Amino acid sequence: MELKHLETFLVVARHLHFTRAARELGYVQSSVTAHVKALETELGVALFERPGRRVTLTGPGRELCGHARVLLGRAEQARDAVRGAGEDPHQVRGTLRLAAPESLCAHHLPPVLRAMRTRFPRLHLAFRPAGRGPLLDAVAEGTIDAGFLQEEAVNAPGVVAERMRREPLRLVARPEHPLAGKRRVATEELAGETVLLLEPGCVQRVVMERELSRAGLCPPTVEFFSLEALRRCAAAGLGVGAAPASSVDGEIARGELAALAWEHRPVLDVFFVRHAARAVPPAVRELAALARELWSGPEPPA
Repeated sequence: MELKHLETFLVVARHLHFTRAARELGYVQSSVTAHVKALETELGVALFERPGRRVTLTGPGRELCGHARVLLGRAEQARDAVRGAGEDPHQVRGTLRLAAPESLCAHHLPPVLRAMRTRFPRLHLAFRPAGRGPLLDAVAEGTIDAGFLQEEAVNAPGVVAERMRREPLRLVARPEHPLAGKRRVATEELAGETVLLLEPGCVQRVVMERELSRAGLCPPTVEFFSLEALRRCAAAGLGVGAAPASSVDGEIARGELAALAWEHRPVLDVFFVRHAARAVPPAVRELAALARELWSGPEPPA
């Protein structure tokens, strides 16, 4: 069995969707289908059933999931051991596979990744955006080496999460918004507002929906799948929304957005996430060290 076929199989098994798996892996869909077909031919069993447009795992497919994770994990341990044996950083080769949500990709990670390129010039960095669920699954499965998450807490089987930095959520609106000039804004005052939310599962949405529920509110909402779109629509006067400080403080300083004096003041943490049982390769260890160093400065005020 080829390792890349097993990796493809696990991603399809996680999504139960060939197109989404192809998007995550960076393949065309026909390649994903070919990898799965090759595995099925070699094993002599069907791994997926496709009733109508749905995709489900067969019994043999469910059985293969656990074995595939073990095989990929052991293969990665072997690669890590060979890559790191007696090599200085400038000679380390291979690929470091990373993932993080959009807000971290844009605002926190560029200096860390730049420092990694300087430290390991021959190491290939393969980076992709991912939300909480897919990222944690990929780390546990070994299909990525490490990731960064912005959450209230990270507790998931098979992974270790280290808190790196604390960051507040800002409640923002256009500068001319009636609530922008108030010294204190209670959640209850959002009753007549349109609330801008990110996609389901994002921590910003979880925090906002929980606080609205606590206040007994059910205001009209608009859902976005991009933090950039949410910020722009807030600046245009569509409504109010919550976003990490690093993603909006520039617009606030330029007068394009206003930070409302929200009494709730929620705070998130940035976590570094890696596999719990696997030996930590030098590049992953250095990545964590660089993030600690570069993010050790003053944290944004709440």
